[in-house]
This record gives sequence, structure tokens and C-alpha cells, in this order.
Amino acid sequence: MLLHLGRVPTIIVSSPEVAEEVMKKQDDVFASRPSTKAWNMLLYGSRNVGFAPYGKYWKQAKRLYITHLLGPKKVKSFDQMREVEVMAAVEKIRQAHKCSNPIDLSEVFSSYTLDIICRIVSKKFSKKHLLRELTEEGTPLFSEFNFQDYFPTLQWLDMFTGFNSKVKKMFNQWDELLEEVIQQHINRPIDGEKDEHLVDMLLTLQANNKGDFELTKDHVKAILIELFAGGSHTTFITIEWAMAELVHNQKAMQKLQQEIRQIGNVQHILTNKDIKETPYLTSVIKETLRLHPPAPLLVPRESMQDTNIKGYEIPKGTKVLINAWSINRDPNYWENPDEFSPERFMGNNNMDFWGNNFEFIPFGAGKRLCPGINFAQSNIELILANILYHFDWELPPGEELLDMSEAAGLSARRAQKLCLIPR
Repeated sequence: MLLHLGRVPTIIVSSPEVAEEVMKKQDDVFASRPSTKAWNMLLYGSRNVGFAPYGKYWKQAKRLYITHLLGPKKVKSFDQMREVEVMAAVEKIRQAHKCSNPIDLSEVFSSYTLDIICRIVSKKFSKKHLLRELTEEGTPLFSEFNFQDYFPTLQWLDMFTGFNSKVKKMFNQWDELLEEVIQQHINRPIDGEKDEHLVDMLLTLQANNKGDFELTKDHVKAILIELFAGGSHTTFITIEWAMAELVHNQKAMQKLQQEIRQIGNVQHILTNKDIKETPYLTSVIKETLRLHPPAPLLVPRESMQDTNIKGYEIPKGTKVLINAWSINRDPNYWENPDEFSPERFMGNNNMDFWGNNFEFIPFGAGKRLCPGINFAQSNIELILANILYHFDWELPPGEELLDMSEAAGLSARRAQKLCLIPR
């Protein structure tokens, strides 16, 4: 589908065949990102990885992620930190369990994901409330309409709509917070924990920069925003939806509990090592991401040259939106596509999260595949396994059906908070 959003030609891809054309066969053509006002203002000129235009910096920054920040070995080294936060979440639920009161699992999951990323990136710090506020309020800003992106000659109107002041205020809050985090790590005494946190790694890489990779303080800050926001908010959305779908589909929840309760001693926290062989748990997460991709339209791409797709001429500079939500529910590829059925990923189904099957692309595919898949999967698996291992769950009194409606916005989170009673 071709649209003209203001002066921006835009195609919306809603089939696996065209998605494969864009993200695999012509990946080199569509590997860049469109320039947007919010990304540039909030992310120091799009100096992160997710929104950076295709080029030398992006290639080097992505290699930095894979090699130093979120590669498989590095993610595994976070296991102990992750388990500490799971223990805290389980204890919080236990307190509610004693009183048989409903517990706001949305709050539990949000705190869990944010605490993990804080512990890994920097440390736990006193301004967690501000960090949560910035991550939750910042996401809608990325998709909020502004005149500059679509009608450049009318960009002066953004001054009167409040868009400029809103983004500038948020940028200043982020910048002040990140400056404080960076200075704490620069000024702290050198000890055995040096380089334990990702901030230290980035600062070390910056200090050792030999000119072949530009990594200024602004680059470090942009990457930190991406780690804080991207590493917590989208993971929280997936955990929340997974738990909601399981409560809404009791047979699936019981089947998953049966799998994980065969593992070990109920008095202890399950570790990532404990849940290494839990195929149904992995299938539950895949099915959750199929129905509820945290970024339903993925992150926009942009064509870097004139090209042709399926007989249609696509000019250079065309914005491309991949409708992952629609593709993941395509009835030509999925039986009963709107039903929650983890079994569809069991047996001989070898679909993974890595964009190799274009009917299932929750994290994208190709060069722009999300570099944080291992990190997200580990965080999701561990909390789900533990809260279903230690507790049974039911709806609060008076509620017969769980509201499964989605909120509007760039990230398709639940419209209502998830409040359940642990048993």
C-alpha cells in the first residue's frame, strides 16, 4: 500500500512475501532509517543504533552491541543480577499472597524490567521514578505528529503546538540524568567491579578510541537512552501480555506450570540454567510475540535508492512501515491466527526470533534485526517461569473475563493494568 503522509511517500508492507523482499532480497536498499524530528532531538542526532542512518557509524555501533554490550556471552554474565531482581519480584508477590489481595502485576513487571536494566547498565539509583517516567512518556513522542517531518515548510508551527517544548523538556531531563550517571562512574574509585557495568564499558571504549570509531559523550548518552528505554519498556509489554494470555487461556497456563514444576525445589528461585530445557515456555513467548509484537509497525525503514518491488516503482527516500502485527496474523500462514496457541510452535516448527521466517518477525529481520533479542528473551523467560512456578493465579472477585484490549500507540501494550490474585 502506497500512501503520501504529507510530503513523505510511504509504503506499508503487510505480507510476508513483500517483507522478505524489503528485509532480505533488497536489504541493502532499505537498510537506512528516515530522519525524524523527535529521534534527532531526543537521541543527540540519532546517534544510537536503532535509529541511526545506515552507514559507517551504524555498522561500528552495531558491532559494539554484539561484541561488548549484548552478545550471548555478555548476556549470560548478567544471570546473577537478573536472578536477584526475580527474587525481589517473587518476594513482593509473596507479601500480597499472604493477604490474598490482588496484586498489580503491571507494576511488578515494570519494576522488574527497569531494575534489571539499571543494575546492568549502571546500578540502582535514586531517580528510578524519573527514569520510568521518561521511558513511558518518551515512547509516544517518537510517533507523535509534528509538522517538520511531513510539511517541512510549516515546521514553525511546531512551536505553537507545544511539540518543540515537550521534546526539549524531555531531552533536558534525559541529559541531566545521564550526565549524573556518567560522572558517577568517572569519579568512582577504581575497584574490582570496574567494567562490570555497561556504562564503564562505553566510557572505556570512548577513552581508548583511536579515531576509527567516533564515540563522543553524545554517542554514549544516545546509546544509554536506547539501553534504558529499549531494554525495559518493550520487554515489560511482552511479559505483561504473556501473563494475560495465560490467565485468559487456563489450559495453556496449566501446561506451562506442569513443565516448569518438574524442575526442582519449590523453595528456591529458578535460574536461567534451570529453565534451559523448557520448550513450552519458549513457545508461549513466541506465541505472545506473534499476537502482540511490542512494536507492531517495527521501526520505519527508508529506501536509499530508486528500486522496484513486485512491479511497483519505489523512489529513493520512500518511508517503509512493516506491519508485523498484520503479518504475524496472516491467515494464509497461520491456522486460527487470532487464537493463542503455543502448540503451533512445538514439534517440527523450527521458527525462531531471528527473522528467518518472514511470517513471524516480532524483532524485525535482516541488517536492522534488533540486537537485544538474547537479552530480552532471558529476562522474559526467567520472570514468567518463576511466578508460575511459585504461584497459581486467578482473577479478582467479581471479574469473570480478563479485558484483553490493546492501548493505542507506537507500542501495543495492554489498555488496562493486569491485576491478579496469587494463590
